[in-house]
Amino acid sequence: DHCRISHHTRPFETMSTASKPKRKKPDPNAAKLTPEATQHLKDWMMSPEHVDHPYPTEDDKTDLMALTGLSRKQITCWFSNNRKRFWKPKMDEMGKEANLMGNTLSEHTVDYLKNWMLSPEHIQNPYPTPQEKLQIMADTGIDKKQLICWFSNNRKRIWKVKIQELKDLYGLSAEENLSDEHWEMYARTASAVAPTPFAAIAVPPPEAPPPDAHMPPPDLHDADPTLPVPPPDLHDVDGGIVEVDYAAIAAAEVVESMMREHEDGNEKKKQKTEDTVESYAV
Repeated sequence: DHCRISHHTRPFETMSTASKPKRKKPDPNAAKLTPEATQHLKDWMMSPEHVDHPYPTEDDKTDLMALTGLSRKQITCWFSNNRKRFWKPKMDEMGKEANLMGNTLSEHTVDYLKNWMLSPEHIQNPYPTPQEKLQIMADTGIDKKQLICWFSNNRKRIWKVKIQELKDLYGLSAEENLSDEHWEMYARTASAVAPTPFAAIAVPPPEAPPPDAHMPPPDLHDADPTLPVPPPDLHDVDGGIVEVDYAAIAAAEVVESMMREHEDGNEKKKQKTEDTVESYAV
């Protein structure tokens, strides 16, 4: 006998049909993603205030909705997709630039940035606020692009490595998080050895001039501000060095000072004599 399969029972067709997900119909009322709207979203994502953490809050989304005409759902989807498609490649590119810029940063600037990132105040959240960025820029002399690139690059190279070192030190696995007690222990240890994060790291003193450079002797006014001021310029009009007898100048100043003291003493004696005579007269 031949097996008969009812035309109502189509197992293979039913299975294949059931495995296909149903496509959602596009919302006819949704606004179109215009090039202008896309540019607004990219500008927001890559702005100095948000490039480190491109996750808009609900208030940010409300502002972007008013700016672009898009719905909240459209904005959420755009950011979810473009953090991978647009933001991550940009950050990788900035990381390469940071490698080149890192060669131009001075040693004390790099030490300052490391101390800031790993300080007890910031290690749990190594993302400087706009105010903190201004302070760092003022202290180090680097610009905003250098600052953003350095932090983006070294949160992976320095910060993540330090976090793993702390987990190994406290016997935690990579999946476990550091507790408040661990952070307190780190703060006590770090504060004992690390400098204050915002303390200005001493800049190396300028190099001494060559031995053959023409240098005048120490200023006599450093020891006694009351001494007369010497000639202000050691150069003549044509720019040549004038030969000055510093010993003669020093001797003249000392003599003048002694004469001034002598005159002051005579004045005091004269005043005392007049007071004495006046007292007898009375």
